[in-house]
Amino acid sequence: MRKSKKKKRRIQPYTIEKQAPHLKGLNRKGKLSIFLGAGISVSCGLPDWGGLLTSLHEVADAREAHYADDDDVANMARAVFAESFNSVVADCLYRDGLEISESALAIAKSGVRSMVCFNFDDVMEEVYQSECIQHRVVLNGEKFNLNNDHVTIFHPHGYLGRFDSKEEQQRSKVILSKSDYEDLYHQHYCLTNLIQLSMLMAKTVLFVGMSMTDPNIIRLLKKAREAGVLNWHYALMKVENEEYVISQTKRLRAIGVDPVWYKEYCDIPRIIQRLSV
Repeated sequence: MRKSKKKKRRIQPYTIEKQAPHLKGLNRKGKLSIFLGAGISVSCGLPDWGGLLTSLHEVADAREAHYADDDDVANMARAVFAESFNSVVADCLYRDGLEISESALAIAKSGVRSMVCFNFDDVMEEVYQSECIQHRVVLNGEKFNLNNDHVTIFHPHGYLGRFDSKEEQQRSKVILSKSDYEDLYHQHYCLTNLIQLSMLMAKTVLFVGMSMTDPNIIRLLKKAREAGVLNWHYALMKVENEEYVISQTKRLRAIGVDPVWYKEYCDIPRIIQRLSV
């Protein structure tokens, strides 16, 4: 007898209706953290990584005209502006101003008390201040307590406050060039990576405004699972088409992340509100 071929079962994504109650329960118990990417800053009118480098190139062009690639823009600008580099980056970051988005406001009001923000800007800090929500900014090298009652925001790639003085901005180590990221990727046991890893192991993380292609984040997610930590994380992902949804669901679940799919960017505040406490 001929054996019948088994049909491959397609991986189906869960709906937000099934995910939201679980995330809300974790949030209520203080077990939910948020990792924020450039998408939140862009929603407030700030440039993404590529846009920031373009602005930096324009400013530095009069001082140093030759760049081989995008990576050279940050590194050459750092050499050209020396101690003023961070302030120049801040000027490029905030030059068009910012307007707090509904997504940023929803995150601030979500009740989540621990956050990793990969952006340099102070968007979330401004929202917390305007909403009179107690919070603390933690930079690389500073102590980080996951059990505080107030909101703690860790900036692993640096922090440039909009109204900070040049001296205050200069204290931050800004991770901007490709070589900066590569150095961070290879420092397996640096404090920056250990703090992120500890959050991935101790909490359930919701990734917001991230493409989920960053090699360092993927590596840390794999390390957490290799260590025997099997808690699932979640990522807000925009629907492109059906095949994209299926393929990305499969890819993310392989590293312990369940995608939370949305159709339009305006859906993000609604999703955040559903898991808020």
